[in-house]
Amino acid sequence: MMYLKKKSIAIVSLVLLIAIAFVINYSYQNGINKNASGKTEDLNTQLTDKNQTLNTTSSKDASKAATAVASGLFSSYRQDRDVNRSRSLEALQEIVNNKNTSQTTRDEAQKQIIKLTETNQKELILENLIKAKGFQDAVVLIDNNTANVIVQADKLSEQEVAKIQDVVLQQTGFSLDNIKIMNRMN
Repeated sequence: MMYLKKKSIAIVSLVLLIAIAFVINYSYQNGINKNASGKTEDLNTQLTDKNQTLNTTSSKDASKAATAVASGLFSSYRQDRDVNRSRSLEALQEIVNNKNTSQTTRDEAQKQIIKLTETNQKELILENLIKAKGFQDAVVLIDNNTANVIVQADKLSEQEVAKIQDVVLQQTGFSLDNIKIMNRMN
């Protein structure tokens, strides 16, 4: 009787932790969309301020400043993604290391760890492949068979979108409906 109670508690705990991980990931995804528009406005404000102060300097210096601000935005996206992923991995690792957790629960947690690690690997590979296609910077977020790609570009032509879709499709196997591509201005 006591064993079943412990097992039930362990399973419920695992389900709750997984649910929390999904909620965090979901809020992270929604936060990116909300933050992206806010950050874009901030970026535009910063660029306007920089352009006003840099009117006496060359346009080359202004473009370097804009690139630096945009690079900070992409670094921020990556950092947020990595922090959330680390939290999820830590929670799952605690389940795996807990001796009171049932073997079934541990196995499920280990599968989730492997899945998160594979997702992280795919994101890094995709980011590098997109950069290799000629884009200055890119951030890829994969969740629930959906890939969100943010590239550093003023505009994206149909050919550029097709290049990105092709790379993501080859690496993930996701349908084109599940590949979202956005650009952020320099």
